[in-house]
Amino acid sequence: MTISTSPKTISIKQFFDRDSCTYTYLLIDTESHQGAIIDGVKEQLKRDLQYIEELGIELLYAIETHVHADHISSAGLIRQKTGAKIVYSQAAGIKSIDIELNDGDELTLGRYHIKAISTPGHTSGCMSYLVNNMVFTGDTLLIRGCGRTDFQQGRSEDLYHSVTEKLFTLPDETIVYPGHDYNGNTSSTIVEEKQWNARLGKQKSLVDFINIMDNLNLTLPKKINEAVPANEACGINVNPNTYVHEDFSMTSLYQIWQQKNPEYLIIDNRTQEEYLAGHIPHSQNIPLGTEPDHLVALKRFEHIYIYCHSGRRSQTALTNLAMMGLENITCVSHSGFAQWQALGYPIE
Repeated sequence: MTISTSPKTISIKQFFDRDSCTYTYLLIDTESHQGAIIDGVKEQLKRDLQYIEELGIELLYAIETHVHADHISSAGLIRQKTGAKIVYSQAAGIKSIDIELNDGDELTLGRYHIKAISTPGHTSGCMSYLVNNMVFTGDTLLIRGCGRTDFQQGRSEDLYHSVTEKLFTLPDETIVYPGHDYNGNTSSTIVEEKQWNARLGKQKSLVDFINIMDNLNLTLPKKINEAVPANEACGINVNPNTYVHEDFSMTSLYQIWQQKNPEYLIIDNRTQEEYLAGHIPHSQNIPLGTEPDHLVALKRFEHIYIYCHSGRRSQTALTNLAMMGLENITCVSHSGFAQWQALGYPIE
């Protein structure tokens, strides 16, 4: 489903994973073509990447509302393929991510801002996201319901306050996009949920809410033992201790290049078109997202140096290679090929 109110507005695509009844959202600023994905599902990675490519989206963020217990996130794979930054609430305590948000923090997406609203209760690290008159609530507030509170540091009292004191204070016309639905519903509004939500509506008291939650008697999600540890690693099995990240300038790279050490490899991870238009002599072109295809060959080098146009893609490539178990990796993280040119260094 696509929601868009005018040719120059933010466009929302809503996708559904049948196995976990999870909604994934693709937010697009139609003017800049910058985008963000919320709660991607690993099994739906091919679908989501296809839309991102076909629509010409520069994906800036892979946003998670919380650490899911019923499906494995695609965030780590999305980062590998697109360079998007992984976003979580700081309270979730997830390592190897790019952006930690606290209550009230904002992300810029084209002409828009994505505002973080801390809404713990389902888990201790739940975060909702407000964009214009839309709020993406994850499992905190569902259509006519809410997320459970009996695992992952969940707490009924916290969820009650998150909904009644934060989400229910948003304007009545705010559209609610939940993380799940099991009955075919796609969205709601704050005014509807204040009136008709069976667990939290009609100014239900905290005591009544806790009583409801204490008597749900739900079975644990089938994938909880697999999903939670996988999502704590952003959907990829990775040892965070393998990460090597250094600030490294083009001047430093030039000094390495002058050594012409055959045990060192310089990688240009821009597109093939960018590489052919000009690159550091003897550097190898491995475009972002193709790292797995070169893993065996890369293992024989003593040290690997990575550069791109501005530093963003090289940082992502470093992360991807570290996730695959490679160490001794350095990226030019705050500059790129344009600086190499400006300094008058050789170009091939």
